Amino acid sequence: MMHRLLAVVVSHGGSTSLYRLLTTLDAMAECRVFLVENDGKSRHDALPDGVRVVQGHGNVGYGTAVNLAVRRALEDGLRPEWILVVNSDVTVPADTATMIPKLLAWAPSSADVVGFPIRGTAGERGRASAVLPRPRTNAYTAVRGEIAAVERWPELRYPVGAFFAVRSEIFLRLGGFDPSYWMYYEETDLFARLHAAGGRIVWADDAWPVVHVGGETVGRSGLLYAELGRSAATYARRHRHDVGRSWTAVHAAQLTVLAARKLAVGRSHDALRAVRILSGLVSGLARPGWEPAVSSRWHAVPAETRLRLGHLRPVPRTPRQRQDDLIDDLADGSPGSSGQRT
Repeated sequence: MMHRLLAVVVSHGGSTSLYRLLTTLDAMAECRVFLVENDGKSRHDALPDGVRVVQGHGNVGYGTAVNLAVRRALEDGLRPEWILVVNSDVTVPADTATMIPKLLAWAPSSADVVGFPIRGTAGERGRASAVLPRPRTNAYTAVRGEIAAVERWPELRYPVGAFFAVRSEIFLRLGGFDPSYWMYYEETDLFARLHAAGGRIVWADDAWPVVHVGGETVGRSGLLYAELGRSAATYARRHRHDVGRSWTAVHAAQLTVLAARKLAVGRSHDALRAVRILSGLVSGLARPGWEPAVSSRWHAVPAETRLRLGHLRPVPRTPRQRQDDLIDDLADGSPGSSGQRT
């Protein structure tokens, strides 16, 4: 059977909707499904027949888990055109599931990524996209909010990691996700590299959303809030040429303002969350080699081991691919003139 689509679901202990999600993905046309389980204590015995489980590697985090699945798929001889990255607490409505293979088949050849609208369980608009970190985008977000920042800088817009499709060719060319990130910022890093490479993101129509619960697999963990800040510090080091030296200061100020605002309206938990993210940012800058999650209840796999397990060697473009890119640009009139080039 031809598998044009590889769906990778990353789990840590599963979710209430996991079986339904896997069943939906397994029924999609020309789709092969891999479930990557990061929780060493969880076992998935009753699953749809077409789902392959990857486990036993420990809690390597989200991005490294996707890399592991892609590597296993390639070792199995699969050559999918698209990789669908999916959180375990996502559900895909039947109409959307039917349309996804068609949308990917209809995507322009110059499109490297397809983002999808996200809804909450009550049908409300969910967080489907963000803007790449910059001093100006973070400062603007602190004042006007993320939605306004997305509208202000559409060229820096990218999908959140809960659900998106990426062409296998560009994913492998970029070397996949960077295993340096255990939790958070891994998709931001991927799309920053895509942006630097001149990649293009297109967006599915609002008629084809997915539903994301959000937080079901991690809950409200103070350590994970701090990890969000630590990952921001990692991002700042690895993308200093884009964010500059001032970004961490702007981000710290943004978190301070957020904490004050939440505290002023009586939302003490949200204020504490911002403070913990800020503390993680500071500790990540001061002690970049410290990995508190390794000795925590989350039992994170150390960065050195993640790099060994999840490294994907970047695959350079072939001369034919470079020629095809030139033809696409000539057909468009100029690079990126038909859609969002990021």
